[in-house]
Amino acid sequence: MRAASLRPLFRRLGLPSAAVLALAAAAAADDAPRHFEDLAARAVGATGAFRPAGDAALDAAAANLRAALAPLDALLNRSKSGADWREYLDWPKLVAQGASGQAADPKVLRDLEKRLSATETGLEMPDFVRVRKAVERYAELADTARGDGAQHYADRLGKVSGALLSAGATGQADALSGLPALLDHLTASGQASDLVSAVRGAAARPNIHLEVAESLLAPAVDRPVDQVQPVDDVVLGTRVRGSGRTTGNVRLDFVPGQDRAIFDILLAATNVSHTRGTQGPVTVHTRGITSLDARRRIFLDENDVTSAPVEVSADTSTTVTGLGISAPIGKRIIRRIANRKIAESKPKAEAEAERKARGKLRGQFTQETEPAIGQMRQQFRDRVRGPLETQGLYPESLSMHTTDRDLRIVARKSVGNQLAAFSAPPAGAADNVITARVHETAVNNVLEQKLGGRILTQDDVARLAKQRNVAMPESLGSDPDGEQKTWQITFTKYRPVTVSTDDGRVKVTVRGDKFVSGDRSFPGMDIAATYAFGRGPNGPVLVREGNVQINPPGFKSGDRKLTLQETSLRRILQKRFDKVFKELVEIEPLPLEGELASAGPLPMNELTARKDGWVVAGWRKRDAAAFVPAEVVLSERFVEATRATGEGIVRRVAAKVAERIDTAAD
Repeated sequence: MRAASLRPLFRRLGLPSAAVLALAAAAAADDAPRHFEDLAARAVGATGAFRPAGDAALDAAAANLRAALAPLDALLNRSKSGADWREYLDWPKLVAQGASGQAADPKVLRDLEKRLSATETGLEMPDFVRVRKAVERYAELADTARGDGAQHYADRLGKVSGALLSAGATGQADALSGLPALLDHLTASGQASDLVSAVRGAAARPNIHLEVAESLLAPAVDRPVDQVQPVDDVVLGTRVRGSGRTTGNVRLDFVPGQDRAIFDILLAATNVSHTRGTQGPVTVHTRGITSLDARRRIFLDENDVTSAPVEVSADTSTTVTGLGISAPIGKRIIRRIANRKIAESKPKAEAEAERKARGKLRGQFTQETEPAIGQMRQQFRDRVRGPLETQGLYPESLSMHTTDRDLRIVARKSVGNQLAAFSAPPAGAADNVITARVHETAVNNVLEQKLGGRILTQDDVARLAKQRNVAMPESLGSDPDGEQKTWQITFTKYRPVTVSTDDGRVKVTVRGDKFVSGDRSFPGMDIAATYAFGRGPNGPVLVREGNVQINPPGFKSGDRKLTLQETSLRRILQKRFDKVFKELVEIEPLPLEGELASAGPLPMNELTARKDGWVVAGWRKRDAAAFVPAEVVLSERFVEATRATGEGIVRRVAAKVAERIDTAAD
């Protein structure tokens, strides 16, 4: 049953809307395997729909290549290494293929594509990339016209079908990892466009969900108000003097919003004033009580922070607490007349007082909230949107909304051919104040964008550490004894560093096309470590399962023996990456900045993984009772000594056990 068809049933059962959404999401997730099976069947059924490229398509691809070559030609003319690049690229053949139109040679184009796809430094520059993509498309079309296009097409559809069936059967997101390249080839060759769109659509859900509780953010805004101010005013022509005290509170309130996040900064206060006003021989002493309310509404969306004008209300009630008559005679008559006049003018006086209170409150509240809104707007531009846009990491879709308890951010990070999530995320723990639900595709897509084909050196890491004012990781430095030389890694263009999840565990894989250690160069290797999610005394921990696995790309145990060069590289990498991927990773509490700093650091409350690619991390409020006062915290030297004593005991016990085993064996 499809999720959409379940909603009327939920309504008839009288389930609340939250339950409807949760059950609908679960139904959609359960429906993913069936959908993948349907798509796999479509892929098999499309095998006979191969269409050779027409003359117009080949001519267009040739024109596209010529257009891409023009800026690269200009770049090489300016470059000192331009002649070397032309020799490497076999420039005459590139130009000749661009002019060949319908007579393109698929084999020549494939050779040129291989050259352009190598890991040589410089090929990642935009002018080279444009030429590479133009050659790839031209080669695909030429293949369909007069090469092995039909066979490639059938093979690709078979692999697409196999990946979909595997994902449907296992529920694992990693089963779809090979699809982007296959779909790219089908698109470039002009084949199975409907199938390609359907497969991409099946894995195009948001892959980042972030929730922040109102209870975490509110303390940065909430505060008491207690102000005493003099009163000196003219009300209905009478000069009034005295003092007033305003007490109340300012608080943050989340407002439900569907297409953007909405927050109210609210003031609820009461002003109590004691004043006197003199007119002629009469002095009136009054006590005034004014209820004051103000609201400033703030809107946050993917583009900016905006706000509405301040809304205010004031309700005044006055009581005469004393009446003084300074005339030497006729006091009784004057008092009677004064009481009548006071009763007649009271509504007007209170109305004027309310009007003035509203005007004053509107000005003050606008003045006090404007800097905070401006700072929020600037921080969003400078710390969120700006850096992400500069680095090319801004999500392809981003939406924000609020409930009465949470700020929720939903995003999809997938560029070009990249896939996103195919299932709905699991719920986070109810007591989290921050919940991050991230699909493995979000991490993998960003890492591919940042590291794909990049050469990273030890000096790069050292420079980055210095910029961030942190220590260089010991695992990435050189050993004092010289066994670990300075290093360099050239990442693969596709999936250079990936995470893949299973229930309760995550696997991290680093893929290198080339490694350099000192003055020695080695071919590519895949380095992988698998971590199980556990719980230590201070919260969630990651525990490495077994050794770090280091193998040539595509290597399977038992297929063949490693070469001497591969064995040498494995030994070098094993020593380094055993330090990079520690056996136990304790997750530190999350620090907070600015107005929220006093609420942090937040201990991690939840860390789970699911085989469909979702990882859920949650942080809870700090428990004040769990923190030991500074004067009784154990010194670092004492902790180290205790740890050393414990390790010594373990070693002695282990030696005794080994001794008994040896005795029994004898």
